[in-house]
Amino acid sequence: GLSLCHLPHGPTAHFTLGGALLRREAGLGAAPTAPPHILLLGLGSPLGHRVGTILKHLFPVPRAGTRRVVTFACQDGVILVRNHTFRRQGRSVELEEVGPRFHLRPYLIRLGTLDQGDAADVEWRWHPYTATARKRDPLSAA
Repeated sequence: GLSLCHLPHGPTAHFTLGGALLRREAGLGAAPTAPPHILLLGLGSPLGHRVGTILKHLFPVPRAGTRRVVTFACQDGVILVRNHTFRRQGRSVELEEVGPRFHLRPYLIRLGTLDQGDAADVEWRWHPYTATARKRDPLSAA
């Protein structure tokens, strides 16, 4: 799993991590070092906005000329993470994947930090066995 803790006051988000493909495993080029632009796709619900805010604050503010993009795209409750560089050719844009790629599934958001442990209030928890009439994607608006 992956735990993201924003210091000094939180929140802390916990994710399961899967489908990881590292840059060298895919035979992709060198790692870009510039701070990326962030794309948040399909995170339209209030929970999706909260998770998107937690993820976008992992990166510093990019410069205007940055050619790197990190995409967090929600698809069926799973957040797909992709890392690209882009190049403009006239009116079109060409993307080149520079890896790594993986997917995240959130299962817990606490209002405190990791050192507070169970004393921190739970903001959201995934309940996989809750009986509902219609299974919904908690991250998307639809």
